[in-house]
Amino acid sequence: MQEGEPVGGVLAAPTAAGRSDPSRLAGLNFHDVFELARDIVLLSDTHGMVVGANRAAREMAGYDAAEVEGGIALRTLMRPDEFQAAELLTQRAFAGLPIPEVYERDAVLRDGSHRILELRSSVVRLPDGEMLLQTIGRDVTDSRSASAFQLALFQVSQALLTTHDTREVGKVVCREARRVLDVDGVYVWLREGDELVAVAGDGVGSEGTIGMRRSFDDPSVRDFVEQRGPVVRNDLQEATGGFAVARASGVQALMTVPLRRGGEPFGFLLLLDLRRPGMFTPSLCDRAMIFGAQTAVAIENALSRQREAEEAEVSSALLQVTRSIRESLEESEVVDRVAASLREIIDCDSVFVSVWLPDRDAFRVARAVGWSPDVIEELLLLEFSAKEFPVAAALSKREFIERVDVDLDAAPIYARYNARTQFAAPMVHGGKLIGGLHLFFHQRVTQISARERRILEGIAAQAAVAVDNARLIDDLRRASQLKSDFLGTMSHELRTPLAAILGYADLMRDAVLGSVSVEQQQALERVLINGRGLLDLIDIVLDVNRLESGRLLADKSSFSVAELIAELQQEDMRLVAPNIGMIWGSVSADLVLHSDRSKLKVVLRSLINNALKFTREGHVTLQVLPRGNELLFRVSDTGIGIAQDKHAMIFDMFTQVETARQNSRSGVGLGLYLVRRYTELLGGEISLESTPGQGSTFSVELPYPG
Repeated sequence: MQEGEPVGGVLAAPTAAGRSDPSRLAGLNFHDVFELARDIVLLSDTHGMVVGANRAAREMAGYDAAEVEGGIALRTLMRPDEFQAAELLTQRAFAGLPIPEVYERDAVLRDGSHRILELRSSVVRLPDGEMLLQTIGRDVTDSRSASAFQLALFQVSQALLTTHDTREVGKVVCREARRVLDVDGVYVWLREGDELVAVAGDGVGSEGTIGMRRSFDDPSVRDFVEQRGPVVRNDLQEATGGFAVARASGVQALMTVPLRRGGEPFGFLLLLDLRRPGMFTPSLCDRAMIFGAQTAVAIENALSRQREAEEAEVSSALLQVTRSIRESLEESEVVDRVAASLREIIDCDSVFVSVWLPDRDAFRVARAVGWSPDVIEELLLLEFSAKEFPVAAALSKREFIERVDVDLDAAPIYARYNARTQFAAPMVHGGKLIGGLHLFFHQRVTQISARERRILEGIAAQAAVAVDNARLIDDLRRASQLKSDFLGTMSHELRTPLAAILGYADLMRDAVLGSVSVEQQQALERVLINGRGLLDLIDIVLDVNRLESGRLLADKSSFSVAELIAELQQEDMRLVAPNIGMIWGSVSADLVLHSDRSKLKVVLRSLINNALKFTREGHVTLQVLPRGNELLFRVSDTGIGIAQDKHAMIFDMFTQVETARQNSRSGVGLGLYLVRRYTELLGGEISLESTPGQGSTFSVELPYPG
């Protein structure tokens, strides 16, 4: 009864001293209640014998009902150390002492295999007074095994993170795979050319295996190379064909797992067992495949780190060059640095950088070094058409160019520039051809090395980004200048006639040009209000334009804060609706601030107008509070408020929250942007506190005394 392990008295039968009467067990209605239960249910007596077990327990352990009735000693169902723990638990339970609510036991089944059981035990009393230990449990072997496997994978991955050598990676994988998968040997074979080389192993024959080479012509190799997937031989001694060496070594079961990242396998993980035919069950194969996938990743990473180590010195120099290139904002500066860097790093005789002219289907030389001044001057005048020059045609198709040991007699253009060997890489960014990098050697007749090609292609990629960015920045500068010129011109052109319109409307409203009716006067008043709003908008656009172009500076002077507030009070009272109270806090007549008076006035007016716009009833308050080295201007209202997640965005250009856009008096979203920029220009900070439905408070802090 091994599957449903008897913990502390699990599969028990009565002793010779007093065999239990089955009729007493019937009183427990054991058969009806527990016989068909999925959980393992066991009854054991004080003598350490099983007196009852349900079908799940019997089937797991491998015993039949008659054997249970005949009595099975607990010690036969578990290891000696486990039995001692079970015996102690049984004694404590019958003595009425506390025992663990849940515990585990390693049960030994009749066939010798092991299962891990999670159990609960309690004492039950029969009608005749005899006490039995009832144990209910479940098999948790698979879940514990899965947890152990996951832990092993984690430990392997942690170890591999610090391992930079493929052989060390192989050692870690082989050791952990052998331990977790419980096989006799694990080996890592990697491909080198047309051979497989054993680079690591753990277990039987590992010392003699490491370093072995196998040609692809070997039948054992071809057997699993041709299949491309995992190969399992659970009956190797009876099989025919490949793996003759393994059969001769007494291997009973074998599995190979390809190491692959995308394409063809670059190696294999080999697992074998000398004891158990049929060892590689589907579950074990799945776990072996997981180890194989992890091994593939680890080995590829190790190979990559080895290559990085070999190129460390060059990569460092390359990084410095590309960093310098990417910091350049002018196209001419980028190509100058690229040409100089290439010649220095790859040690070629001459270099030129070409740019692609899509409308002409040709390359133009933008920078050349390594030739005489007259040759360079000539090169800078040349265009190489993709229709006339094969190299230009190939480069226009994003192909790498390699021309080695050119026959100068048959190639006049190469002879003209003394170019015996040429390498060229296209500069491409975002799928767009930018140009090309061209290296020339006067005497060299050898092909480009992998190291040189990586450097050339790496600089070409970085140069493409830098040139494209420089062009984009140049386009943005021109567009920004055009925008500024347009806004400036249009704003001034709009401001002049609008001022005239407002002037005439003002004269008409005041009856200077003749009497007007009450209705006409009201209409003119609306014209003036909306006209002044439009004039304010034009002024804001002009100010924003000057701010963005960096032409607006702070004009600081000392002024009375009380007089500034008085001016605001006179100007803004006409905007206050009848159902809104405007509260002006008291300001000391001696309060003097050194700042830009006009810009501060714009800031405060904008905040007050904004508060009045979005306050339907209640009041708007302006307070001026000296506070140490700062002067605080606080504008509060009882309006609709602003949600917390919108606080930062409302200070952005052309941004309005939903509640603002729903208000008929809302603007274009420049007011608060201008407030923030003006406040920053004055050396201050602006903050917001607001609760939807209750109101908002904008606080402007300026340096004081200035």
